[in-house]
Amino acid sequence: MENEKLTVEEKTVETATCTEQVEVLDEKDIKINELQELVNKISGEIDNIKRSAADAINRSRQMEVDKKYASSDLVRKLLVPLSYFEGALKMKTEDANLINFLKGFEMIYNLILDQLHSEGLKEIQVKINDNYNPHVHEVMELVEVSDGESEKILEIFQKGFYYKDRVIQPVKVKVSKVIVENKEEDIIKEEN
Repeated sequence: MENEKLTVEEKTVETATCTEQVEVLDEKDIKINELQELVNKISGEIDNIKRSAADAINRSRQMEVDKKYASSDLVRKLLVPLSYFEGALKMKTEDANLINFLKGFEMIYNLILDQLHSEGLKEIQVKINDNYNPHVHEVMELVEVSDGESEKILEIFQKGFYYKDRVIQPVKVKVSKVIVENKEEDIIKEEN
């Protein structure tokens, strides 16, 4: 029986040791879980900080762009009266008084235009027979031609302008379009 008691006592000691080991392991697991949660929380905070920093950089860049083009609406609106000035300056007359008024208008026109140029306004350079470019030209009229090249500028209706590096007003143009003859349609028409 004594052997059995020792065995029971040994078993109790072993059980107590195992229980202590399990408790130590449980404490370690709890500590590991706590640390893992802390790592996850800190990672989330770091991600939030990165997003906030990226948002701040994007806002800063957008503010720079907004500042750069802040005057674009005003410049666009001034182009309308300037085109009227241009039209008035093309007027031909022999009347000395009107000639003096026109010279005054021309001086005012040039002063305004010089100020706009100093702020970043540039005329889009285009000539007759240049290729059509949808980024800077606006087609006002499309003319079908049987021979020649397609998408060539035939006439310029209104000047276009860049403001800084953006098109603020496209050049209004008349463009050619080559007629492609469809021989099957011609044959069908002839048969009817």
